[in-house]
Amino acid sequence: MNIRQVVQGVGIILMVMIMASCAFFSEYGKLERSAREAYGRADYDTAVFMLARSLQINQDYEKSQVLAADAFLMANRIHHDRIKDIQARSAEFKYDDLVREYQSLINLHDAVKNLPPIRHPKTGLVLEFKVVDYSENLSESKELAAETHYQAGKALSVSEDMNNQKAAAKEFKKSLSFIAHYKDAVDRYELSRKAGIKRIAVFPFEDLSGKRKKYGSIAELVVDQMVSSVMKDPAATEFLELITRDQLDRVITEQKLGLSGMVNEVTAMEVGAILGVHEIITGKITQIIYTPVQTNHRDYKETSKIVVKTEKYKDKAGKTKTRKIYADVEARVRHYTRSTKAVIKGSYKIVDVRTAKLIKSEAFEGKADFSTEWATAQGDVRALKYRTSKLVKKGEVFAPVAGEMVSQAAADLANSLSATLKIYAR
Repeated sequence: MNIRQVVQGVGIILMVMIMASCAFFSEYGKLERSAREAYGRADYDTAVFMLARSLQINQDYEKSQVLAADAFLMANRIHHDRIKDIQARSAEFKYDDLVREYQSLINLHDAVKNLPPIRHPKTGLVLEFKVVDYSENLSESKELAAETHYQAGKALSVSEDMNNQKAAAKEFKKSLSFIAHYKDAVDRYELSRKAGIKRIAVFPFEDLSGKRKKYGSIAELVVDQMVSSVMKDPAATEFLELITRDQLDRVITEQKLGLSGMVNEVTAMEVGAILGVHEIITGKITQIIYTPVQTNHRDYKETSKIVVKTEKYKDKAGKTKTRKIYADVEARVRHYTRSTKAVIKGSYKIVDVRTAKLIKSEAFEGKADFSTEWATAQGDVRALKYRTSKLVKKGEVFAPVAGEMVSQAAADLANSLSATLKIYAR
């Protein structure tokens, strides 16, 4: 082998290495590696989707070609095995799972149907993706799933029980999720939904904190914000109706009840019965704790070696050069921290108006925390560390006043209670 042949061989090797490196860092190469990872954890669908994207970018990338054919075969096999297993079950809502499997197959075949012909890099044989149309299977499964939920809703809707009506509405809604406007499911859903709505009266909470409204009407603020948050959430109000304070006030006025009647559970039950509600919520705030603003500081020094000037000098060869002159600089730092907080504590209970049975009782707590820091410096500010310099530039930050902190704690409490009520309503 002469030198020219050696050089050509080295050139070919370098070219191959460069091409391999380009593929490794390319988008199609990254997709192939991610697909290989998905394949390794038996997530064949994801592997196919990634490989399809890789081949759309570079249809000649051999690694993606070979793996795509294998991943597609494995994904189909897994889905068909699942379909056989589902069809053999006697579960009431098995068609829901069939819909999911056929939809997955459709997505899988859609991903590969437009790919260019792929040849095996070693055998040269065309690797075909046998694309099948599963739309008819999907439509049939959706029809069966819709009918199954529709019949379940019908069976539940004959009951006068509110919870059964709520369950019936959910079944009709599920039926409609498979086929829009299926039979008369829309009308049946609305009828059952209305029959399954729970009406709850939320009574103003008692303020037993002893603060005598020092921070305003916190109890009313908590209840109003809680009710407002729930009423703005369509998912929460699907099966829930909250009685407004105006309705409560009207009945209280008509029945000539005073404030003491409002906080008396027996009286609240009477008002609830007059309003025709199913349950009432009463509560009390037992503590409003405000921690006054605390400001502390600590003093320390920071030093640094910095360039203060430059000077000319001649090296051994007689050439003129420039060197830096360093010096130690110092700054005196006063680091401040400031904090305050507010906590509201209490409890609530939910009572069934008809049976007077306690349904739910829990303690609650709302918090608001404030903390900040800043710094001042004297001396040479060039000595300051980066973080200290930022704190000096930040300057003094003032804390919210007491009333604002308590209001923030009330808002936190209202959000917590509304989240609890939304979960309860569903």
